[in-house]
Amino acid sequence: MVIQARIPPALAGIHNFIIYHDPTEVEDMVDIPDPTPGNVPPERSFGLLASGAPNPAERTRAKEKRDQIAQAMWESYQAILAERGVDAVELLE
Repeated sequence: MVIQARIPPALAGIHNFIIYHDPTEVEDMVDIPDPTPGNVPPERSFGLLASGAPNPAERTRAKEKRDQIAQAMWESYQAILAERGVDAVELLE
């Protein structure tokens, strides 16, 4: 258990090292055709495993989804602050 507890931080460190030293690697990949059998629409392909690197359309879709989630989290946070009567500016001081 002691060794197993060290695996996630080690993997996070390796991930950060790779991102720091080659942040544009994903952007350099060539456009790969959609490997989904039968060319299933993206909204129906949830849960299917990919067989290659993400293409630019998939990266764009993932970034948009990430931004939507972040915006929803921010709005929820702001609503909680307003509900509690806390001014967001006070938190920054």
